[in-house]
Amino acid sequence: MALSSVKKEINETAIISLVEALPDELLANIVGKVATFSMADLFKTTLSCKDFCKALEDPHVYQHAALDKFALIPLAWFTSEKETMFLSRCREMGNLEIIYREGMVQYFSTLMVNLGFDNLKNAALGGHHEAKYVYSMLLMANAENGEERKLGFDLFGELKNSSCISLVSCRKRVQSFIKSMWLRNSVVVQNQELSLCCSSTCQSGGGTEKVVKKHSLWRQIDEFDNDVSFSCKYCDGNHELGLFCKLFQV
Repeated sequence: MALSSVKKEINETAIISLVEALPDELLANIVGKVATFSMADLFKTTLSCKDFCKALEDPHVYQHAALDKFALIPLAWFTSEKETMFLSRCREMGNLEIIYREGMVQYFSTLMVNLGFDNLKNAALGGHHEAKYVYSMLLMANAENGEERKLGFDLFGELKNSSCISLVSCRKRVQSFIKSMWLRNSVVVQNQELSLCCSSTCQSGGGTEKVVKKHSLWRQIDEFDNDVSFSCKYCDGNHELGLFCKLFQV
């Protein structure tokens, strides 16, 4: 046997031994990462080792797979059979990104409003940042009772104060999604004349500037890409809702 063949066999044996020593959860994470970048690489990976093939059956692969490499709205004629099967499996396993994407399309494009709202709610309560943003804004804009509006505000507050996500980047990703859809249902703003702040005026930003709670608060927004904060937490909610409504040119 040639020396090069011997070295190759030794290397392959060492790699297999290393893979076999890895915890199942780590193997599932590796396979999940590969899947999000290339279906071809996923196929090769699962063929290379029985442990990787086994890891592909782990629900964790599909539940936590990042889908950045997949189109926000996959078109059947541009999506391979393997990709379609993978995305379907992700949906079955409760992948929050898939649920969020379906909810966005259902609510704003295909007019399956109730189903879309439920999907956005489920993804939001499951911890998906963009879903939480949209769901909280819809509650603040459309909720018919104060309790639901408060829930929307509280969810927005969690997002605003999170150390794991930038509110600006979250808003921009939602904006990109909205631009990628054919909008047939813009956000309803029956609460537009209302304010979360109980006062008609308040001290904002820690200074002496007064922010008047009028219609103009919703319309005249100049710094869409900036994370503006007010000393009044309710003004924060009003301001962000104004930005969200602006996405739909309300």
